[in-house]
Amino acid sequence: MNTALINKEAYKYGIINGLIGILVLYGTWAAGMKPFFWAQLYGTVIPYMIILLIIGGFQLRKANGGYLSFKEGLRFSFLSYVISAVMIAIATYILYNLIDPALTQKSFEIGLEQSQKMLEKMHASEEVIEKTLADAQKKQSETSVKTIFLGLGLELIVCFVKSLIVTLFIRKEKPVSFEL
Repeated sequence: MNTALINKEAYKYGIINGLIGILVLYGTWAAGMKPFFWAQLYGTVIPYMIILLIIGGFQLRKANGGYLSFKEGLRFSFLSYVISAVMIAIATYILYNLIDPALTQKSFEIGLEQSQKMLEKMHASEEVIEKTLADAQKKQSETSVKTIFLGLGLELIVCFVKSLIVTLFIRKEKPVSFEL
């Protein structure tokens, strides 16, 4: 298959997924801290990217006469993920450092609240709750370029695994014929 076509489709779907991710990021931030916190917490399990990449992969396969090798499918899906992840990482940096510099602290405080509620539901002792929250406060971090791109690196590992799953759905190898 034409590598240029695979790249073109990967860029297209990567940009679409990136824009959706940025829309979710900024939309939930504008809606308030609770929706923003929950979207950040569960955002990686929302399968919109997987669904769009499967649709795009089937279209790519159709454009190739009904076949798409594993290598081609993986190239398409992983490149799409890389593009969207980089877009979202840049948008995250802008949000946390330029638009709302207090967002890291606000997110951290909500995270502590949720941790306390979870520990209370698990009937943890007051001593355990206090120690856990105190330990978390010592590890409080900032949302720097280093933090964002370290997170991006970890996200790309997860994206590679998701790409493998997408590829299993969209690939269809050409049959091998043996002529004597």
